[in-house]
Amino acid sequence: MADEGMVSILRGLPTGNLCNAHSAVRAMHATIVPLFPGARLAGRARTAATPPGQNAAIHRALHRATAGEVLVVDGGGSRLYGPFGDILAGACLEKGVTGLVIDSTVRDVAEIRALGFPVFCLGANPSATEKTDPGEVDEPVVCAGVDVAPGDYVVGDDDGVVVIPGNIVREVAEAATAIARREDEIRALLAQGKTTCEILSIPA
Repeated sequence: MADEGMVSILRGLPTGNLCNAHSAVRAMHATIVPLFPGARLAGRARTAATPPGQNAAIHRALHRATAGEVLVVDGGGSRLYGPFGDILAGACLEKGVTGLVIDSTVRDVAEIRALGFPVFCLGANPSATEKTDPGEVDEPVVCAGVDVAPGDYVVGDDDGVVVIPGNIVREVAEAATAIARREDEIRALLAQGKTTCEILSIPA
């Protein structure tokens, strides 16, 4: 299955179904939330790690990124700075980068929302950053408690962000698709008057 087709499938699956599909799928801490309701992203991870108060690594990762990728940034869990803003969001859109996941806060929220660029982060902080530390790019990182390797698949929706190891993505996609079909069957049975205990064979 082509990567573009795989990403399209993942984008259409709820993160909850992806978590149910395989124990190796990991959800990031609930502190990582969408910058605006309805934000959704899916793609391979382009990783970076930047110390709090710095953002050169984000620029470097974007410079190396290819269309369809998601920037995944270990920001050290800092809520004291805004290392990503509307200029970087616009640059991502120009390059075809499909979203940002960052374990830190961001700035220019209204402008990013107007651009429609999906960002999952710890919230907002307008404080300025510097570019004196290059950070790390294209190395394994830990973002919001989850190990992320370059090329892993990342999916985000209103429930949060999950990471799928690249070597099991096909298996996960197939299992999550089957789960989604089963849930549609359950909804149809509920509409017929069945209870969840009856449908799922749970002793009442």
